[in-house]
Amino acid sequence: MANPSEAGWTAPLRTELLENGLKVLLLEEHTAPLVSVWRWHKVGSRDELPGLTGVSHWVEHMNFKGTTNIPRGQVKGIIEQFGGAWNGYTWLDQTTYLETASRDALDRMLFIEAERMGRCLYDQDDCESERTVIIPELKAGENDPDSLLDQEVVATAFKAHPYRHPTTGWLADLETMTRDDL
Repeated sequence: MANPSEAGWTAPLRTELLENGLKVLLLEEHTAPLVSVWRWHKVGSRDELPGLTGVSHWVEHMNFKGTTNIPRGQVKGIIEQFGGAWNGYTWLDQTTYLETASRDALDRMLFIEAERMGRCLYDQDDCESERTVIIPELKAGENDPDSLLDQEVVATAFKAHPYRHPTTGWLADLETMTRDDL
């Protein structure tokens, strides 16, 4: 992360370490009545083993499918009722979830992230349905020369390192992965 003063922010970056080990960074910027909540996990494709490539990305997708206290499909509505947007992504070293909305939504955004950290449902039907989303994502990259070249160069450059696995995973792994693997 860039130094906030170098990025034009005037407020200092505050860092807190909670008793449970969660590190919280807070940067106040009062130019708009918005708030953003970003949650980073230090896990991505580098942490995956052969046979389970793409599991981090699949888990990221599943963590939008409802929790014990947020029914499937309501996460989007919670954020959008405050004029906000939400998303998530997985990469080599991280999985990230984010929401931005009016400042009145802060408590709800923190609630969503607390739910996602420990109460996601992983319904069997949702797991199978998501397979039909993730595999086409992988195949779309195979039809894009830039993506295909990047995948092949990285796989060659990192022959003995987990970076060789594409973030979306290898097709054979995605076809056989189970809910229990997730």
